[in-house]
Amino acid sequence: MRILFRTMFVLAVAALTAVAGVGTASADGPDTDPRVAKAIELQAWVPIDVGDRGHRAAFVRCALTQLGYYNNCNPTGTNGAVYLNDMVAAVKRFQAAVFVDVDANGTVTGETWSEIRHRTGVVGFGDGRRSLVRGVQYAMKVLQSPSLVVDGYYEGATRAAVEAFQRRKRIDVDGYFGPQTFRAAMAEGAEQRFTPGL
Repeated sequence: MRILFRTMFVLAVAALTAVAGVGTASADGPDTDPRVAKAIELQAWVPIDVGDRGHRAAFVRCALTQLGYYNNCNPTGTNGAVYLNDMVAAVKRFQAAVFVDVDANGTVTGETWSEIRHRTGVVGFGDGRRSLVRGVQYAMKVLQSPSLVVDGYYEGATRAAVEAFQRRKRIDVDGYFGPQTFRAAMAEGAEQRFTPGL
């Protein structure tokens, strides 16, 4: 029942987005130089396992909370940016639900990152997925704007941080945290000033 409700919610948000004129033309760097897009996609995913810290671990916590596999998205609290032991079961449940031929081992590797990216889609201005927005905000706080408040509301300051991150990574600036921006923020090279390989 929960999955049906979530599916209906996602479809409703997509319909509202299309009606508002925010469709694919504004979905995460639509005019990014193909060389930049390729360089971003060539960046290897960073594996996350128990004890790992940082914005990637925090994002996984928040994304899995939003997707219904975990229940603790508090990236600024105690241990909020650490991959804790209790996250292993949540990652295994996610892996078991989305993969047929992959061992559900609780480690966030490339295939799992790709599925998280796919299932979270584009996050943008006014997005009501508060846990997911917190994950984006924490990543932008670490990577771009240290003063950004992590409150779950994708508003002006969050959009400005995403735009600044896109600008320095040479992604077409639109303020949406979609597939290109996601990979630029979560894969290797995220902490570097520019997109590696350019």
